Amino acid sequence: MKNVMTVFRKKNMLFKIILSYVLIGFLFISCFSYVVLKRVSSNMTEDIVETSSRMMNQTYNTADILLTFTYNYYSQLYLNNEYISKALNGTTFSTNDIYDINSQLGGFKNTNPLVSSIYVYNYHAGIVFNSAKAFSTIDDFFDKGMTDFLKEGDMTRNGLFIPRTATLSFSSDANKMTKQDYISIVYTRINSSKEQNSMVLNLDQKVLQSLILKGNDERPNKMMIINYQGHIISEPRGWSYDDVSTQEILSTIVRSNSMRGEMDEAIQGKSYRISYVKSDNLGWNFVVFSEKNELLGKVHTLQNFILALTLVCILLITITSVFFTRIIYFPISHLLIRIKTTTETKEKVSLNEYDLINKSFSLLEDKVETLQTDFNQSVPVRRQSLLRSVLNGTVNNNQEVKLAMEKLQIGSAGDRFIVCVLKIDGFHEISIKYDMVDLSLFKFAIQNISQEIVGNTFKLEVIENGYDSLDFVFNIGNGDAEAHISVLRSLFADIQTNIRSLLKFTVTIGIGPVAHTMEQLRESRDSAYQTVLYRLIFGTNSILSFDDRIGAEFREYEYPDALEKQIMTSLKAGDMEALKEYTSEFFAEMMAFTYDVIIHSLIQLLIMTIRVAKSMSSLEQSDHSLEIHTRQQELLHLDTLEQMEAWYMNLCQIIIRLRDQESKSKNSKTVAAMVEYMKENYLDYNLSVDQMSQFVGLSTNYMRRLFKEEMNHSVSEYLTALRLEKAKELLVKTDDPARKIGENVGFENTNYFYVLFKKHVGMTPDHYRREHKLETLLME
Repeated sequence: MKNVMTVFRKKNMLFKIILSYVLIGFLFISCFSYVVLKRVSSNMTEDIVETSSRMMNQTYNTADILLTFTYNYYSQLYLNNEYISKALNGTTFSTNDIYDINSQLGGFKNTNPLVSSIYVYNYHAGIVFNSAKAFSTIDDFFDKGMTDFLKEGDMTRNGLFIPRTATLSFSSDANKMTKQDYISIVYTRINSSKEQNSMVLNLDQKVLQSLILKGNDERPNKMMIINYQGHIISEPRGWSYDDVSTQEILSTIVRSNSMRGEMDEAIQGKSYRISYVKSDNLGWNFVVFSEKNELLGKVHTLQNFILALTLVCILLITITSVFFTRIIYFPISHLLIRIKTTTETKEKVSLNEYDLINKSFSLLEDKVETLQTDFNQSVPVRRQSLLRSVLNGTVNNNQEVKLAMEKLQIGSAGDRFIVCVLKIDGFHEISIKYDMVDLSLFKFAIQNISQEIVGNTFKLEVIENGYDSLDFVFNIGNGDAEAHISVLRSLFADIQTNIRSLLKFTVTIGIGPVAHTMEQLRESRDSAYQTVLYRLIFGTNSILSFDDRIGAEFREYEYPDALEKQIMTSLKAGDMEALKEYTSEFFAEMMAFTYDVIIHSLIQLLIMTIRVAKSMSSLEQSDHSLEIHTRQQELLHLDTLEQMEAWYMNLCQIIIRLRDQESKSKNSKTVAAMVEYMKENYLDYNLSVDQMSQFVGLSTNYMRRLFKEEMNHSVSEYLTALRLEKAKELLVKTDDPARKIGENVGFENTNYFYVLFKKHVGMTPDHYRREHKLETLLME
């Protein structure tokens, strides 16, 4: 027993793996079998039985909606469109008239994918207008079948929707005739004459079938559509309806007076469940043929398969447990054997797999720390550390710096440098979406993209010297500085394009002035950083040069007090249009100032806005959206003036909405106080609207309007209703005379009390008392 426990402790992981496989396998198989056999089979049977009905209803509804809409839409065109009316009733037509009418018909055809073509027959002029835009007389028209059909008269003999195969002959050559399956709708005036001016709408049967039978012809259920005359409108692929039994079934359905029905019939030696529904709107019958054995056979087959699969799975659990345990554990076992010599203690203590791996990882961590220390002393790291110190101005001995830069191959004494700052646009949103590891990877990717594009053009060092920026130090040697800056702009444009394409965000780059000595590196970096901040004006994904910005003329600072006052006035009035106009002017003024002045002015505008917002309402409940510190941080996270203007307008909308909400709440409280005052003083004969307005501190007219808006009743109506409710209560609960009760509830004139009571209640006070006291006695 002791040996068994020892083996168990040393092979703890092995036994846990085997046990987990066995338990999970049996639990899964048991649950799976129960759910499938008890629930899935029954549900599947119900679903299969209902499939034919759902398919039939779906097809019926789709066809009804499509064709009814199409018929009604083109009916309106037939009745109301001036071009169609002219085509039907005109007697003479110019070439332009014919072209305009045909063009209109072509446009009407293109509005509906079901419509293949539109004809307008004018027997007076002997012309057929058509959406094909081809001029044709009635005798030479390419659709002879429709022409002959119209000459026969009696348009209703084949129903509203007429299925036909049209033979279209656009030339005298019989080989060039085309056949097209149509469902035609004839719009005409009904009278005894055979040759009536008519509009013919041809619907493409193939398009109709693709819309209403999409996917249904691939299912076990087969859908067929026939009209009330027995003509086939649509049939599934591969279905034969020529046999006698099918024809008899279709004939029975056509003659049936029931709108819906089901029947069981044998067709070609197979048993079918046949369901049908009739559409009065379309004049069609929708028929579904479902083979019983095929439907329910799937359920039986599935049940048998699941039972067999359950038995097989139970049999395979043991085999798979052993197999996967071998796959998972044997590599671990070999690994444990390899690390045992370095991780096992010198004492003869048995370690299980977990302790052995834990000890191994502890040793690896120590080695990684040692390796990290050695790496920090490497040349690239030392080079970046030195440049970071130079750019940040944290070194003092310039001679030692020059020697170190030459030793680390950064540059010699005669070289010139240009420092550029790359800032990631929208960094605040990116930092919310991604963690610190992802942000570091983004910066590393920018560094790799930049170094690959720059290549050997310049000697480049990239230093991570800001939470949202990278510093680029270019050694340009002794060449022409202007030419080098032009090359840098081209390289930066390629860098921006690749970053936007690969990393899905943009960057703005500021180019500092040329540093002729190593001591000027910090000045170049500071200038580049100040330059890149002007994306506030020029927008994101820009390349900005310090030399261009330093030559720009900035207007002498003068804060736009007048615009600020107009903005505040509009904010108080809740006038969003004026507010937007003045705000746009304010931000346009900012573009003429320096970066620091712009930020200072916007913060001043923000502070004034928050103050005005808090003065507009008491803001009894603290709202974090109006905290100055929070809003200032949000403002400074934005990159451009355009973004800041949109943000400021959104803030103003929030302020106006809060003011309106609080105003509505105050009105409700005021009305509630008036109602409570009436409930306490309704016995007073002299209680008036003036008294109540003085109580709540409002003018009489404003109080009346406010009460009406909140309660949907005037003050007098509400007070009268309150007194009458109290009177009804006293009539039932006391035996006091009705006149005395009227006085007790505030009616000085008892006759007026009687009139009001009968008007509002529908009976006199005495009648009300008798009726409700009788009800009380019956209930008791």
